[in-house]
Amino acid sequence: MNDKVTIKTIAKIANVSHTTVSRALNDSPLVKEKTKKEIHEIAERLNYSPNLNAKALVEHRSFIIAVYFTDLNSGTSPSFMSEMLHQIKEMLPKGYEIAVDSFASLRQSKQAINLRFDGALVVSQSSTDDVYIEQLANTGKPVVILNRKVERTDLFNYASDDYSGTVTAVEYLLRMGHRRIGIISGKEEFTSSQNRLAGFVDTLQKHGISLNNKWVVAGDYSVKSGYNAMEKILNLGELPTCVFASNDDMAMGAMRACEDYGFSVPEQISFMGFDDSSYSNYCIPRLTTIKKPMREITNNGIKTLNDLINNQSPKTVQSLNIKPSLVVRESVKKLN
Repeated sequence: MNDKVTIKTIAKIANVSHTTVSRALNDSPLVKEKTKKEIHEIAERLNYSPNLNAKALVEHRSFIIAVYFTDLNSGTSPSFMSEMLHQIKEMLPKGYEIAVDSFASLRQSKQAINLRFDGALVVSQSSTDDVYIEQLANTGKPVVILNRKVERTDLFNYASDDYSGTVTAVEYLLRMGHRRIGIISGKEEFTSSQNRLAGFVDTLQKHGISLNNKWVVAGDYSVKSGYNAMEKILNLGELPTCVFASNDDMAMGAMRACEDYGFSVPEQISFMGFDDSSYSNYCIPRLTTIKKPMREITNNGIKTLNDLINNQSPKTVQSLNIKPSLVVRESVKKLN
């Protein structure tokens, strides 16, 4: 029935003009609350859904928010991407949809940025994104950068302070008595990988703990790379008492490698992750990790983008580097 139901259908039943119906459905203050309620009840009863194409033409909007990742095929872990998109969808303004793409795919296909959007969220992971961020900024459309701190003062920017999060992680491991600590780092060109590795090395150095370079193995944020990196460490002979994995997916892959090789976690080797992905609370043992403030980042980003689209943004451009927090579970053994 909803294919045939229009604003005029509702107007006829409610005995009001179609303009009044349109205003009521858009929550206009020009319509009395009693009339609004009656119109909403009729629309719901008739299973009315607005014609977004017509609405877009009238309001000169697409009702699409573009979401750009750095690379959807390499380096972006599936759990990070799915959780980020889930939260974006959860917080989207009413009537909006998202269109997901990556700068890597644009680069490979040599395509130009599709400008059919009202605003863009850039989930940035690498400085290689900067050329595309510049292009987006030059469109004059609202753009908000998430996840990575960028060196710009003209765009709203909400990021995770991965360096301080890693400092928190390593200092917890030291308090638990660990001194022989390895690291599985993330994708080399990603800023988060660089910041987490720097935080790891700096904190050990600050506390006078020598770093065994054999225990520094690169992954790419995937579960498989965590497994492969841990295989290399397990075949060294001399083992660390704990491994810090630069994200939870790699930590879970590494823990699986330990199980396959007959090592008990955390009795023989402990693990610390990063991100607090939804799976980290359900693996065995449950993973001690650093909680990336994704909800706060996403919430700020969507709210700001919506304000920008509706010309309600604050005059001062905001840039927040939000500190992650420690989540203690069962994967780190106390040695002291």
